Amino acid sequence: MIHNRSLLTKEWYKVPFSADCPGCGAQTRSAAVVVGPSSLLGDAGSAPGCEILVKSHGPLDAFAFVEALGGQTENVERSVVNRFHSAFAFLGGQLTSICEHCAENLPPAAIRSAVMNGFVRLGQERLLVNERLLLFASDAVLTEFCGETSIEESAMRDPDYALLLVCDTESEIGETGTIELWHSVARDDYTIVVKGHEGREMLRDAFNDDLKDVVTTIFDLGLMLTQLHLAQPSSPYCGLARDLFLEALENAGYRQAS
Repeated sequence: MIHNRSLLTKEWYKVPFSADCPGCGAQTRSAAVVVGPSSLLGDAGSAPGCEILVKSHGPLDAFAFVEALGGQTENVERSVVNRFHSAFAFLGGQLTSICEHCAENLPPAAIRSAVMNGFVRLGQERLLVNERLLLFASDAVLTEFCGETSIEESAMRDPDYALLLVCDTESEIGETGTIELWHSVARDDYTIVVKGHEGREMLRDAFNDDLKDVVTTIFDLGLMLTQLHLAQPSSPYCGLARDLFLEALENAGYRQAS
């Protein structure tokens, strides 16, 4: 079990299960969260907007059942609780699965086996969907699956990604770095790579369906863009990407400094 780590991920699955509620005794249907191998772990209490350009996050490299998420959890509430309010709630500052009958907390120990077995079964049947929404919690408790657990691969593996743009960026505490924007024609999706000021890769996010998703991810990471560069100045493809990216930023409410 992993304790006292921050969690940053866009690879997570809502896993339905049935179990007996310890509170009211009824059998209930609910759901839990399992995160994937591309999830990143950092120091407990860290915040992405403050430390993403300073401290790299290590990959989880396994599937893991989320026992608890706490601390800084604003986008967890937005992406999980507000969307699946009949299955999840924040109780005592922690994300928890709840009973459909009495709305009480379903303790991890009471549901762990049902969730983990259900995840493996549904994964083998290709019935799980990667939600692909950014989740960050500054204090996470996880239980890892055994090393050979696998489902349909979802990480970026195609070699045809092209670098389009390089953006100078700055964190909330003034640390500087860059964000690289890559695009795959075959997959029709975008990847961003966040690097610190010395060029060290801090984060790779491969689950962005369009430039709107890219802008949302950058916003959720708490990063500010200060300068935009074409990866290949003479490439019309890069020029088009710049225009579309600036349009996506403008539509999201960003404005260029005068």
